[in-house]
Amino acid sequence: MKKICLLATLLLSFSPEITAQANYPAAATKVQRYYNQQQADSLYRMFGPAIKAALPPDQTRAMLAQLHGQLGDMMQLTSTGGDANSHTWRADFTKGTLTMLIALNPDNLMEGFRFVPYQEKKATETEADNYNLPAAGVTLHGTLTLPVSNGPVPVVLVIAGSGPTDRNGNNNIGLKTNAYKMLAETLQANGIACVRYDKRGVGASATGKPETDISFEGTVNDAAGYITMLKADKRFSRVIVAGHSEGSMIGVLALQRSPGDRFISLAGPGEPIDLILIRQLMVQAPTLAGKAKAMLDSLKQGHKVFNTEPALKGMFYPEVQPYMMAWLKYAPQQEIAQLKMPILIVQGTTDVQISVKDAQLLKQGAPGAQLKIIGQMNHVLKTAPAASGVGDASYTDPSRPLNPELVKVMVDFIQSR
Repeated sequence: MKKICLLATLLLSFSPEITAQANYPAAATKVQRYYNQQQADSLYRMFGPAIKAALPPDQTRAMLAQLHGQLGDMMQLTSTGGDANSHTWRADFTKGTLTMLIALNPDNLMEGFRFVPYQEKKATETEADNYNLPAAGVTLHGTLTLPVSNGPVPVVLVIAGSGPTDRNGNNNIGLKTNAYKMLAETLQANGIACVRYDKRGVGASATGKPETDISFEGTVNDAAGYITMLKADKRFSRVIVAGHSEGSMIGVLALQRSPGDRFISLAGPGEPIDLILIRQLMVQAPTLAGKAKAMLDSLKQGHKVFNTEPALKGMFYPEVQPYMMAWLKYAPQQEIAQLKMPILIVQGTTDVQISVKDAQLLKQGAPGAQLKIIGQMNHVLKTAPAASGVGDASYTDPSRPLNPELVKVMVDFIQSR
C-alpha cells in the first residue's frame, strides 16, 4: 500500500456550490466498471473541465494502470455517506481497501475524484441517541440518519433480529456485523432516511427489569410506536418498515397496529418460530431437537417448563419463557397476509438460519409481494459461501460490507412509485 503515491494527484477541489441532485450511484457504478475494464477513455469522458485539465487522457490511462497493478480489481463499492457536495464509498479491491470520494456538478460530470486510505467510521455520542421513543416502562434509544434534501424523504425503520442484537447489528454474545449501521449509511447516501433503535431490553433501551425488558407484545408495540412517530414527522414522505430475522415478524405485527406505507422482510421466517428452532437444532445439534420440541409444545399450550439441559439454557431460561409463549402464537404466513401495502421479501441463498423456503412461504401468504432471492448472501446480509455457515468471518468482522445486490434491491423498492 505504501507505493500508492498517486492518491494525492487524484484530489481535485470540491466546489461548495455542487447540488445534491446529481446521480451518485450511477456515477460510482460507471467508475467501477471503467476501472475494472481499464476503459480510461470512458472514465475521462466522465470528468468535468477541471479534472480533464489536470488528468489528460494519457495520464488517466497511466493512473488506471498503476492503481490496478497495485490493488487489482475493484470488487465492491459500499456507500458510506454523502452531503450536498460529495459522496463517499468504501472501495474493496482484490489487494486492499480504500475510500473513494466523488463530487458531481449539475451535469453529472466529476468535479472531484480521489482515493484515500479507508478508516472505519465511528459514530459520535450525539449521533447515537437522536430519535428516542418513550414506551411502556422504558425509553427506546434510536438513531436517525437523514440525507441532504430540500423536502420530505422516505424513511426506513429497521427492526433488529432476535436476542440482544442492537441498533447496529451487534450483540454482547459474539455478533459483530455493523449490518444495520451500514444499511442506514447506504440508504442515506441514496436520499433515504433511516431510524434504527435498541429494542426493549437491549443496549441503551434496557432497564434491568425482566418484567418490562422481556416482552414480545411490548416489543411489537414499541415498533408500532416508532411507526406512529415517523408518520407524524413532516420530514418524511413515506414510512417503510424493514424487519430482519425475528424483526420481520415483529414488523408485520407492528404494521397491523400502526399501518405504514411499505414493508421489507429481510431473512424473515415463513413458519412459526417453534418449527424454525427445531429445524435449526436438527442441523446444529440433532440430539437436542427432541427435548426442545417437547418443551416448545408445552410453551405453545401456555405451560412453563423446567429445563434440565444446559445446552438449551439460553432458549428456555425462566425469564424468557413468557416471551416465547407470546411469540409462538403467531404464524408469519398468516400474519403477512393481513398487510395491505407493497411488500418486498428478501432472502439469501447462503443463509443457514433462515431458508429460501421461508421466503417462498411468506410469498404464498402475500401473493402480491415482490420476492428477491440473492445469491451468496448469508443471514447477516453479507456475501459469504454456504459452507462457512455461522462461523463465517462476516459474523464477527464489522468491516465486511453488505451484499451489494441487497442494497440495490432495497433502494429500488423504496424509491419505486
